Amino acid sequence: MIPTSSRRAHFGRQDRRAELREVCAGDAVMDVLSPKPLTAVHVRVLDIASASLKLAVPDYVSPGSLVRIHMTEASAHAEVRYCTCEASQYYVGVRVEEFFPAGA
Repeated sequence: MIPTSSRRAHFGRQDRRAELREVCAGDAVMDVLSPKPLTAVHVRVLDIASASLKLAVPDYVSPGSLVRIHMTEASAHAEVRYCTCEASQYYVGVRVEEFFPAGA
């Protein structure tokens, strides 16, 4: 183990994720299931990976919230991992627990 004092800081915009993300633009509808239920929130999918999505949302969503995302060809049950605010837009990263075909 390397002591914290001798670790090098991370500089730059290098993506350190284990999975590759693909830029994706599309509209979706999100239901917040818990802890504060909210239905039919219009969101925009910004990028996608095998087990995660990045969304642009109109309001803050608490990390740890459970959500259902309805897309054109599928729905997903997911957990919010982070929510950040940039300018007047919120960005949410979700870890997908399960995908379902549309209408299932």
